[in-house]
Amino acid sequence: MHFLCRHHFGEYPGAPFGTTWKNRLECFDAGVHHQLETGIHGIKGKGAFSIVVSGQYKDDKDYGDTILYTGSGGRKLSDGTREQTCDQKWSDPGNEALRKSVVTRNLVRVIRGYELDSEFAPWEGFRYDGLYICKRAWKEKNRDGHYDICRYIMKRAPGQPPLRRRSTAIGRYKPLPGSEVVQPPAPAPVPVTGRQRIMQQIKASMDYEASSLGLPVDR
Repeated sequence: MHFLCRHHFGEYPGAPFGTTWKNRLECFDAGVHHQLETGIHGIKGKGAFSIVVSGQYKDDKDYGDTILYTGSGGRKLSDGTREQTCDQKWSDPGNEALRKSVVTRNLVRVIRGYELDSEFAPWEGFRYDGLYICKRAWKEKNRDGHYDICRYIMKRAPGQPPLRRRSTAIGRYKPLPGSEVVQPPAPAPVPVTGRQRIMQQIKASMDYEASSLGLPVDR
């Protein structure tokens, strides 16, 4: 049952747009991104369910509605640095899954992290910023020109709330469209009981099975 919940396309039950977690472990426990280290969660034959954009690769470019995303691999996690030491490969499970999403056009959850060098990044923690479509995948040299990286263009799906943008004041955000008040940091998710979490997971599993069979999903 829990396995099916982890492999869920689209918005995850109990984690609406703007939900923020203190760290990757909380995000993992919420089911939104079921990887503690790698930035891509997916299955090579089905596509990616979610990605984290957190400044782990210098080649990432975040323009809000468009993200130029760098794939997984090419580094030694054990050395504690972010320097690339070898080529990234399509055979990496995450890279292959996100490349598959170009074909399937399934919506991918995007989580931004506080270390990302972007005005769209949260000041603290990791924030769910909605659904994106992977439009293109290719390989090129990293910005240093030494190693291959897998590249993806992620486009934000229409019809979603506006993204928050950092203000010049630390810890504050610019006003959202139609608002005259500088927005405070996004609230943390409402605590849920163990029973509520189980019910959310059961519903996610039932929705996944129904969509796999082409049946309507109860919203």
